[in-house]
Amino acid sequence: MTIRLTMAAALAASATLDAQPEPRPAPQIVAQQPGLAPVRPYTLPPVDEFRLSNGLRVVAVRQTAVPMVTARLILDAGAEHEPAARAGLAVLTANLLPEGSTTLSGPELAARMERLGAEFQTGAAQNAAFVAVTALKPVFGEALGLAAGTVSAPAFPERDFERVRQQGITAHVQAQATVEGLATEAFSRAVFAAEAPYARRTSGTATSLATITRDDVLQWHRSMYVPSNSTLLLVGDLSADEARRMAEQAFGGWRGQAPRLARPANPVRPVSATRVILVDRPGSVQSAIRIGQAAIGAEDPDYLRLAALTQVLGGAFNARINQNLRERHGWTYGAFANYSALRGGGTLFINSSVRTNATDSAVAESVREFRRIVDEAVPAEELAGAAGNLAGSFPASVQTVQGLAQRMQNLLVWGLPMDFYAAYGPRLAAMTPADISAVGRARLTPSAVTVVVAGDLATIEAPIRALNLGEVEVWSPAGERIH
Repeated sequence: MTIRLTMAAALAASATLDAQPEPRPAPQIVAQQPGLAPVRPYTLPPVDEFRLSNGLRVVAVRQTAVPMVTARLILDAGAEHEPAARAGLAVLTANLLPEGSTTLSGPELAARMERLGAEFQTGAAQNAAFVAVTALKPVFGEALGLAAGTVSAPAFPERDFERVRQQGITAHVQAQATVEGLATEAFSRAVFAAEAPYARRTSGTATSLATITRDDVLQWHRSMYVPSNSTLLLVGDLSADEARRMAEQAFGGWRGQAPRLARPANPVRPVSATRVILVDRPGSVQSAIRIGQAAIGAEDPDYLRLAALTQVLGGAFNARINQNLRERHGWTYGAFANYSALRGGGTLFINSSVRTNATDSAVAESVREFRRIVDEAVPAEELAGAAGNLAGSFPASVQTVQGLAQRMQNLLVWGLPMDFYAAYGPRLAAMTPADISAVGRARLTPSAVTVVVAGDLATIEAPIRALNLGEVEVWSPAGERIH
């Protein structure tokens, strides 16, 4: 909400100041800040799980704080399963679902959802595709039925297919016009082997999207959008009986033969020493930096410890890398560390966009911070603040049915137990500097990181080479090594 001070209010405020009221007593100074409150275990609402006769798994989480329900149909139809030459097929298919079913056009579907006051979303990522709908309980069954129709009987109109595909092509062209887009794409290609799905851009490239046809979408949907390949997650004010009835009404008639899917491998590129990759964007006034490596997946026992390490390194405004690059040196508007945990793997990297004339200095400091998080013990107070931030933000993230559904979706996709979050906060609060040191030594290779910088090559190449961090490669935007 924006608050504006009117002229009358301003004059009144001025008059109040002119009156000079009696000064307030000086506040008492607290010698020591109060400690953090103990982190309580999280109590997951009641969970019911069952299967429909067509093989659809249903997980119902009862949260009765408000009369609202959200549903997420989670399909094992993520980008990791698509052919490399058709990169972007999973995302394109998911993005086409709102364009209508065999009984409702896209505009008709949108109008019906709007009349119900329902939120409707579709999408896909590396490990899954999803369809989500949220509505008040009295109309939720109708909204769920509308969403189900886009899954079981989508229309995929030719005109809409071409429009949505062109939007994807345009989005990639626009991304490649920015240093951030160039650096992000190059980093994934540099960290993972060429054949790894995680090396590819999830939403595809202009080249790959141009090869995808409507028939490809139809075939992908026919083979991947099937009930026995999916989980329906229901979160909200529903009893077990209501959840079963609504799931049966919406999806009971859905049919399809499940594919036999092997879990794709995502090999990483072996790195024995730090390598530096430069991508040219002539004339750029800033450079995008990505410095890091491949990391463990969320199902790994060290997941939380690595998340806490990342929080110390760059998970918040007051974390190390932002305090260094932004606050101390003024090279950037912001610098952070990201731990992207996927199924079976992921990445951990520092990312920032800095002034072109500070690129080499920012790279040097970022590499130093990456090494320091492993080589030096993290002070207990610093760790307590970082871990406390992660633990303290968790309760707010599960207050709404949508937030809780997102957390539960992560568990379903990653294959983690449903009670994983019960001890999430206490486990973070119990982290010690020894834990962080151990996970850093075991999981990170600070002397063999991948450094990717996209920027004005004519300006940044020589200073970066002078850092002598490792072998320097120059890549084209398409990922081909030029020299």
